[in-house]
Amino acid sequence: MKINAITTAMPQNWGSSKILLMMKLITFMVFITLMQASAAGYGQRINLSEKNTPLKEVLQSIKKQSGYLFFYNAEDLKARNLSINIRNATLEETLTACFKDLPFTYKIVQNTVVLNKKEKSLIDRLSTYFSTIDVKGRITDEMGRPLVGATISIVISEGDNDKKTGDYSLTLKGRNAAAISDKNGEFFIKNVDEKAILLISFLGYKTQPVKVAKEIGVIKMIPDAGNLQEVAVMVNTGYQSIARERSAGAIAKPDMDILKNRSGSMSVIQRLDGLIPGLVINNSTSPTGNLINGKRSSSVMIRGLTTISDFTNRDPLFVVNGVPVTDINTINPNDVEDITVLKDATSASIWGSRAANGVIVIVTKKGSGNGELKINYDGFINFQGKPDLDYLNMMNSQDFIQSAREIFDPVLNPWTTVTKPMVGNGKAPVSPHELILYNQSRGLINSDQANEQLNALAAQSNLTQIKELWYRNSALMNHSLSLSGGGSRYSFYGSGAYTKTQSNTQGAKNDDYSLNLRQDFKFNDRIKMYLITDLRNNLSSSKNMVSPDARFLPYAMFQNADGSNADMSWLYRIDELRTTYENKSLISLKYNPMDEINTGSTKNNLFRGRITTGLSARLFNGLRYEGVFGISRAQSKTVSFLEQDNYNVRSELSSFTVAAATANGKPSYYLPESGGRNSLTNALNQDWTFRNQLVYDRSWKEKTHQITFLLGQEAQKQFSNQIKTTVRGYNGQLLSYALIDYATLALKGLSNPVMPSGLGNSILTNDLYSESESDARFSSYYANGGYTYAGKYTVNAGARIDESNLFGKDKSAQNKPVWSTGLAWQMGKEDFITELTWLNALVIRSSYGITGNTPNPGTAASKDILSSVTNPFYPGGVGLSLSTPANRTLTWETTKNLNLGLDFSLLNYRLKGTIDFYKKKTENLIGFMDLNPFTGFPSITGNAGDMSNTGLDLNLSSVNLVKGDFKWNTLLTLSFNKNKITRLNLSSPIVLGSDKINKPYLEGYSAFSVFAYEYAGLDNAGNPQIKLNDGTITKALNAARPEDVKYMGSFQPKWSGGLSNTIGYQAFSLTINTVFNLGHVMRRDVNSLYAGRALFSDSEFGGNVNSEFVNRWKKPGDEAFTNIPTYITAGSASLAARDVTYYTMADVNVLDASYLKLRDLTLAYSLPKHLMAKLKVDAISFRAQLSNVMLWKANKYGIDPEFQNALGGSVAGGIRTAPFNQYSITLGAHISF
Repeated sequence: MKINAITTAMPQNWGSSKILLMMKLITFMVFITLMQASAAGYGQRINLSEKNTPLKEVLQSIKKQSGYLFFYNAEDLKARNLSINIRNATLEETLTACFKDLPFTYKIVQNTVVLNKKEKSLIDRLSTYFSTIDVKGRITDEMGRPLVGATISIVISEGDNDKKTGDYSLTLKGRNAAAISDKNGEFFIKNVDEKAILLISFLGYKTQPVKVAKEIGVIKMIPDAGNLQEVAVMVNTGYQSIARERSAGAIAKPDMDILKNRSGSMSVIQRLDGLIPGLVINNSTSPTGNLINGKRSSSVMIRGLTTISDFTNRDPLFVVNGVPVTDINTINPNDVEDITVLKDATSASIWGSRAANGVIVIVTKKGSGNGELKINYDGFINFQGKPDLDYLNMMNSQDFIQSAREIFDPVLNPWTTVTKPMVGNGKAPVSPHELILYNQSRGLINSDQANEQLNALAAQSNLTQIKELWYRNSALMNHSLSLSGGGSRYSFYGSGAYTKTQSNTQGAKNDDYSLNLRQDFKFNDRIKMYLITDLRNNLSSSKNMVSPDARFLPYAMFQNADGSNADMSWLYRIDELRTTYENKSLISLKYNPMDEINTGSTKNNLFRGRITTGLSARLFNGLRYEGVFGISRAQSKTVSFLEQDNYNVRSELSSFTVAAATANGKPSYYLPESGGRNSLTNALNQDWTFRNQLVYDRSWKEKTHQITFLLGQEAQKQFSNQIKTTVRGYNGQLLSYALIDYATLALKGLSNPVMPSGLGNSILTNDLYSESESDARFSSYYANGGYTYAGKYTVNAGARIDESNLFGKDKSAQNKPVWSTGLAWQMGKEDFITELTWLNALVIRSSYGITGNTPNPGTAASKDILSSVTNPFYPGGVGLSLSTPANRTLTWETTKNLNLGLDFSLLNYRLKGTIDFYKKKTENLIGFMDLNPFTGFPSITGNAGDMSNTGLDLNLSSVNLVKGDFKWNTLLTLSFNKNKITRLNLSSPIVLGSDKINKPYLEGYSAFSVFAYEYAGLDNAGNPQIKLNDGTITKALNAARPEDVKYMGSFQPKWSGGLSNTIGYQAFSLTINTVFNLGHVMRRDVNSLYAGRALFSDSEFGGNVNSEFVNRWKKPGDEAFTNIPTYITAGSASLAARDVTYYTMADVNVLDASYLKLRDLTLAYSLPKHLMAKLKVDAISFRAQLSNVMLWKANKYGIDPEFQNALGGSVAGGIRTAPFNQYSITLGAHISF
């Protein structure tokens, strides 16, 4: 209860006897003075002439005329007006006249008038008790979705309903906001007069009167297109929650309705795709980014790249309930209540040296505390199908065999050479089509026989078998159940979820179980506490599978015509050589991929626990203490086991076997003859964060002045440890393994083995035991504040200092503060703007500050990083090696960030938008720097350069149409980013054009640069030519200099965003989400075979090549029709005659990578309320979703840029990957009790 006194006050309990004595004297003097004032007040006459004036203002007038102070409960005076006309009256006469019709009594104590509410008589109280009921109901929007924060007011009516218009004619005897709907749209009010009427109101909807009843049921609100208003938005920075209008930062929030209905993934980040301007999600890359041609692309970026090193984090900082987390994929999307993306320095700098890449803050759900238990179920199943292997653009069997015939050359690749065991592994593979051609050339079969056999291979296609035997339809299934409830002192939210992921790989399993419990405690009006417990257990397993695709020899069948599994021993060596090894070792070396499936397995058990607790204590008015402690501990156990029958185990045993000295003797085995190979990996990751802060948040003079300030200290630790052991001769039943002489086999090796696995001798990898550990510690001090004047002018400022063991010991490296400042002007509240009726809101923002980025643990430090080494040459067999030299001046990367923003609302809030322009400059980029060779290290991790990012973010939302039961909304997000490396210390100079093409990063260009030769076609011998800067056309090796190479653009999109349309009609809703990426380039996948052995690969499941090989140059004159260089059998001759990268890295093979994709289309339906009432549930809805169903692409080659390695390799150009999760279908349901 808020108590107002029109007076001043002094703090109590100062705790000093001298001060207490002084206060007594002062009190006595004040008492004498007040007695005199009281006497004067009683003699003062009062004149009032007020009409429908707020009671509070009437009391102020009496105070001025009488000198008396008033003491009252501010809530009691709200919505009470008074009309009075009195002249020359005493104070008592005036007060009696004022309160004769109001439920107040007054009492004069010295010079103060104390107001109290009248107490009802016993009869009145009994009458009220027996005429009231408890009321509950649920409020939804026009599509059946719960409305959170709707106001329920109680109105005592003397009017009646107009049957023609449906409106109520009300004479208000009393109207109070009795309740606010909770996160499920529900409300509960006790002791409501059964004659009362409830008025339900919500911004943007028509106020709706409802007659009181015990069970009102569902109240569906009707949109009011003519009365749309701005909804107050709260943003959470991880340290505090603040009204959006009081922050000058660039902050974005997604449409949570769209996010929750996206059921194609359990990843929160994937569900954000296209919903946040400036947030780019590269779906074609792995979670840690994809290393392509020395450049690593991040899977998630906010406003471009701010680091170029693998030694630093490229992803945003993820914060859950105020605590940083390392694995955002452990969060159940169904538990997420709110997401805030911090993009500029003002909003993110409070996170210090880890905020340069932006911050994504997630807040999970909590109990409503309305006294009722609520149960919610959500479930879905997503059918994703198989990967599209036909997309890979490889040769079919007919083209493959024909090409093999054309380029077969037994002279340059003689039989004796191809069947000679390779040094180091004893392999000598000869493919079936090669064997036929060699048999013909050796006279073992005639041409007719060869043609018959080759034609038989050409008629076979293994693609169907690959799809059926090695892949399956993938699917994702989730069931989530949550319970919430509690009261004013204790509330809770608990959830449990089960997720089953069926990958494309046959035999793989992945089951995920999670439990989440949040408890909120309110001990009294001053002290509150919360405790969040999040537990997750993931169980996964896989068999010993391979993953062949269209890159494998297209005719090689995995099963024979009779259904038996096909032998593919030829993948390793010819039969004659295999038989020789088998006879010497008495070990079978046959290889059958299908038989290998059940000879090995990998099982993983991951358990993660996260506990977060917070305490808030209000010290005095406006000042509170907040403490947060979060700890996360993840333990995983991975067991990989290969049975004795597994080919790799048999092959390794043969490599460490010496043939018998006599014909009847037994071979000598140096590895176990029985038992399998068992590898065990135990990993531990433990992070904790401890934060203490003081927060001062206060407003005065009716919010003319609003101030928020926090001051705090934070300590963090990130620790990881991994131990891996491998044993051989393992018996899972006995839990035993064999002892091996690692000192001999791993160091000296085994001489004269049956099948060598080293240079001459067989060398065993010393994998018995290995351990790695990293430890990162931070200590931080921070302050952040904001001041708002008149609700229109806001200034924000913040600063933070981070100290860490990852930085250099030098003070200049440690004590570098990050800071920010920002200004915001609510221009739309100015008088000269409010006259513009079409403009509802206009805010101008600006901010500037510094954020940072730290090196990853183990990559750099203030001290030398040592690694343990097991080596028989070391005394005792153990030693230490210097793996990473210290850099005592290493400091973190700093990013200077300027942001200018504009927020607006137009046309009665039908159109709302945000525009932000930013400029970021990153200094002290972490990378390799050259060292004096006499130090023993060629380079060291240091601060090597600078980089800039300039861009624009746009967010628009509109209410296009609201008519009856029909509603149409649109959301557009758009971002532009231009990246440039402005300074870079190169480790080696750029001399040739090829250096420029292959260098990962170059000063003056984007960090995502793509360079190419200017292609000039083929010469009359089929060799590629390029055009130099001076116009010269040449095919000469190393002819191009850096200036001869063209800059083609960036492989990271310059423009990106999303377009969402939501259409609602009665109980149906349709949401269409489109994403787009524009303005970037990619290399096209091209032929990679230009010389060497005919269509051969020593990788197990390679051998096929790009289908454009068929259209290569074959004879003079073909240069007029093709750009594809000729094939030359001898590799040495090819290298001497031409540079094939003149073609593979040419401008003609760099394509526009722009695309637009219909990411998902969701149709939802909510059951009518009368049916739900019969079922005794609050809400039931169903949804169906189609994902990735339409694609527009700028290139003409049918390439989906999301499944293209944009840079690829120097020979193959870009590399396609098989698309997955395309045209997927999701069916889901949500039930609330």
